[in-house]
Amino acid sequence: MMKIYLFEWISLSLKLFHIVVGIAWIGASFYFNWLENKLNRVGNKDEIDGHLWAIHGGGFYYLEKYKKYPENLPEPLHWFKWEAYFTWISGILLLSLIYYFNASTHLLSSDSSILPAYGVALSLLGLLVIWLVYDLLCKSKLVDKPTIFIGILFLIITLSAYLYSYIFIPRAVYMQIGSMIGTIMVANVFFVIIPVQKKLVAACIDKTQVSRELGLKGYIRSRHNNYFTLPVVFTMISFHYPGVYSGSYGWLVLIAIMGILVLIRHYFNLRGVGQATNSLIGLIILAIIVLFFALSPSQNKSEIQEIVSISEVKSIIDRRCTSCHSDSPTDDVFVVAPNGFMLNTEEQIIASKNLIYQRTVATNSMPFNNKTNMTETEREKLKVWFEGE
Repeated sequence: MMKIYLFEWISLSLKLFHIVVGIAWIGASFYFNWLENKLNRVGNKDEIDGHLWAIHGGGFYYLEKYKKYPENLPEPLHWFKWEAYFTWISGILLLSLIYYFNASTHLLSSDSSILPAYGVALSLLGLLVIWLVYDLLCKSKLVDKPTIFIGILFLIITLSAYLYSYIFIPRAVYMQIGSMIGTIMVANVFFVIIPVQKKLVAACIDKTQVSRELGLKGYIRSRHNNYFTLPVVFTMISFHYPGVYSGSYGWLVLIAIMGILVLIRHYFNLRGVGQATNSLIGLIILAIIVLFFALSPSQNKSEIQEIVSISEVKSIIDRRCTSCHSDSPTDDVFVVAPNGFMLNTEEQIIASKNLIYQRTVATNSMPFNNKTNMTETEREKLKVWFEGE
């Protein structure tokens, strides 16, 4: 029991830390991309690339961006990197704690023949490979052709989601793809953006020339990170919504939602420079409507015609659910009822009928990883009972 208690507190602390540093990192990304879009490029001094007046928190602010660097290196000079590093480190620790530590249950699909250690290795390999492929694309001439570049990268991410859907459970697929994109983002900071900034600082100190390509290199990676932010945030919260990730085509839903989120980010970036169009808004709304109806629960009438009693429902729940959701779980992983949700009595089952329907019928996300092998007939009986209540 003490082990579970400690696990809960470590998990809570890591999640809170991950969210806080993630907000700091993503907030900085949003702000500096907004700032770049809003800079006034007119009426500046020769060494100034743009300026901006702003008001916030009861005061006026004036910001300038230099074309190269100031005459003297300012002290202190604020860097934005630790937010990114700590977000990734805490994310990997959470991935290990929740998904790798119990890989047979939380990572691998129930019918997988892969050993847990191999599943973890495949997950880590994906983090490395996606960065290497992305970095090669950025170093190629394709980076100057945004449409082709985005198309290839999107295809690679789609293929990754499809392949992992045959190995991992749906929820873990979402976490895997989110972790892969997050790894690209932090690697951009560590291997490209910060080294570029260090060269700019060195040039300021030594009063040497700075090529335009150097600044552009860092800017492109920063811009890519800006487009990655919303998809990563979505994967972080997706596990709360099994209606999204459950089903045979959960991986495809993930790709569709990521595409919509990238379009939303693109709209706001265009809006920042006064180039947003109503047609893009229309496309985003249309995509959301199509996705909404595509994910709506089936209204097919059940083939089971007889009335299903609460006693029969309880029998199903006892066989398939109470190994975890009871006051005395017998499951080998969940020794305490997840989220304190218990189904020991008929009264508890009736009070939770909407949630039971959502998880066992509408989304098929419970039992978790179908560990207790709930049958389709049993799900149909739960559906008939729910509709008859």
